[in-house]
Amino acid sequence: MTAINHLLYQLHITDQVVTQLFEKRLEISLTRYELLQVLLKEAPCNQVQVQHVLQIDQAALTRHFKILEEKGYVTRVRNPHNQREMLVDVTDFAKEQLLLSSPPYHVSVKEQMEGILSAEERVTLRDLLGKLVIGLEEIVIDKD
Repeated sequence: MTAINHLLYQLHITDQVVTQLFEKRLEISLTRYELLQVLLKEAPCNQVQVQHVLQIDQAALTRHFKILEEKGYVTRVRNPHNQREMLVDVTDFAKEQLLLSSPPYHVSVKEQMEGILSAEERVTLRDLLGKLVIGLEEIVIDKD
């Protein structure tokens, strides 16, 4: 039987490999890539909506948006109906890069990643990771 700590360490190593793949080879963090994917479906939307979907804290989200804005992928404007709210939208440049003419190496990497697991295995992994997150969040630590 495999100890849970060993499985969690394998997840840690997987996270490191994924981070290197995205940041060093694709030149974008996985978080920013996923953020852009959410925006392509939902934009324009407010930052709070994105925060809930990605389960990321507001400060980190703002940092990601700032980087994406500097690179020309997103725009942020105050909501004219609620000045406390920021509306985020993807730029035409982002749509071009992500939907219409992605760099060939991005397409190749995505195809290779899709081929690692079957569709059924991806569903199983998603479900197991979701179960693991919920279970870990529910752990009670009683130091008494």
